[in-house]
Amino acid sequence: MVAKAPVRLIPLGGLGEVGMNCMVVESGEDRVVIDCGLMFPSGEAALGVEVIAPDLSYLKSLGRPPDAVLLTHAHEDHIGALPYLLREFPDVPVCGTKFTLALVKEKLAEHGISPRLMEVWPRGLGTAGKSLDFEALQVPHSIPDAVGYALRTEAGLIIHTGDFKIDWSPTDGRLLDVRRFAELGEEGVACLLSDSTNAEREGTSISEREVGESIQRIMAGPLARGRVVVSMFGSNIHRIQSVARAALALGRKICLLGRSMTTNVRLARDLSYLRCPPDLFIDPDSADHFAPRELVILATGAQGEPRSALSRLALGEHPTVRLEKGDLVILSSRVIPGNDRSVGNIIDHLVRRGCRVLSSVSGSSELIHTSGHACQGEQRMMLDLVRPRSFLPIHGEYRMLAAHARLAESAGVAARACIVAEDGDAIELRPNEIAAVQRAAVGTGRVYLDARTAADGVGEVALRDRQLLAETGMLVCLLFLDRKTGDVVRGPELLAKGVAGFDETRVAQARRAAFDALEALQPAQRTDHASVEEALRRGVRSAWKRGVEKRPMVLPIVIEM
Repeated sequence: MVAKAPVRLIPLGGLGEVGMNCMVVESGEDRVVIDCGLMFPSGEAALGVEVIAPDLSYLKSLGRPPDAVLLTHAHEDHIGALPYLLREFPDVPVCGTKFTLALVKEKLAEHGISPRLMEVWPRGLGTAGKSLDFEALQVPHSIPDAVGYALRTEAGLIIHTGDFKIDWSPTDGRLLDVRRFAELGEEGVACLLSDSTNAEREGTSISEREVGESIQRIMAGPLARGRVVVSMFGSNIHRIQSVARAALALGRKICLLGRSMTTNVRLARDLSYLRCPPDLFIDPDSADHFAPRELVILATGAQGEPRSALSRLALGEHPTVRLEKGDLVILSSRVIPGNDRSVGNIIDHLVRRGCRVLSSVSGSSELIHTSGHACQGEQRMMLDLVRPRSFLPIHGEYRMLAAHARLAESAGVAARACIVAEDGDAIELRPNEIAAVQRAAVGTGRVYLDARTAADGVGEVALRDRQLLAETGMLVCLLFLDRKTGDVVRGPELLAKGVAGFDETRVAQARRAAFDALEALQPAQRTDHASVEEALRRGVRSAWKRGVEKRPMVLPIVIEM
């Protein structure tokens, strides 16, 4: 009897980094993809790249599309790369909860994609392919309708938590489905895949309700003498609900600034995930008709994004809303590592305008944010509920995954069954056996995109060129040649962009080096375009290296006359 092939878990993103989450599950002939997200470049190393997507070459190489895409929730690091997957596999069904699919439909419409959407709900069952059954599991997170998944495979039951926390008093009343997780644990779980984002943080996360109550107290207190600006991710509908309740109680109107904020609030209201009277919201064009104490502004841009709503407010560049001395700005989000400087710059501009700012960067002691991810105490509870035979930490940088694996060991999972894997590894599961791992089993990588709606990525060569331009600048060497003889008609002339030490002496040296390189060419080479360009490039770069020990990018332009 031929042994069945193992069930394989193959991360294409999200293991070794925060973001870009994408997990392939293969069971027999069936294959599903859990999430397909983006990652955002950080700091000054962005080089014009706006977003980073996982390389989906492995899926393309298989010769047939996945049987389904299962979405855990609608954050960009879980759904942002869907357009690139669906361009390759347009007929793949995309499964998710109501709010998740509403945001997905809106996003894909921007790319001109009409997906096959299949709604799932907590404890709802579905089948992908011939026999891979799945069940959605309710989990709290910082966005409505988040779920994990239980998958029944040829190797047994697999649980993928998605992003989760354990909040006993969520604003929407939707608790972790403890009973169902425990029932699945009793049934026997071959492998648990669990969110590792906060695996280095002890204790438990703060309830979203506590943050909402704190923001309401601040808005009713002495700091809120003028306008109140609350900047956060537009997807955090739970916190927006808390701000809306406070505004309603205090007789303030809400002005929404930022495209994602406006879109998410509209969808949440349409689907009844956000409950408040329609006249609570005003159009930005009418904001100046209200006294400062009558207005709350909900704005995107808490991560310091250059052209965000908050940035434009801080710089006084917003076309309809202006901040003044005495206004209060609350940055209700955790600053993503790498964004500290950008956020600090925005805070500086806000303070210059006379605003009071509460944020984690400014060291505020007020409770203005909580994480949507489980800390160690909650992660341990998940492990105790599920009691898996094998454990795979997911969603995090390597040190986070390792910390979560250590926690699983302390919870009783065998050390050899706690697998710290990275993108491209294949975790193999067989019935009644501990998981094994095949390192670097498939090719993975990153696709760098200049815009979220771009179809093609920025290649490695282009990124290297951008890095070189940033470090050394560019010299343009212009030369006019006689087409027949190869004699110099005019030039070489040098133009510089971002090049250090561009003065008359060094320009003369570089021109002489270019002439010498041309003189060294054979007569036949002087009528060969490529040979002349290479001689100019070599001569100019060598002259610059002698002078400043840096060789800028040299772009030779040869015009034949």
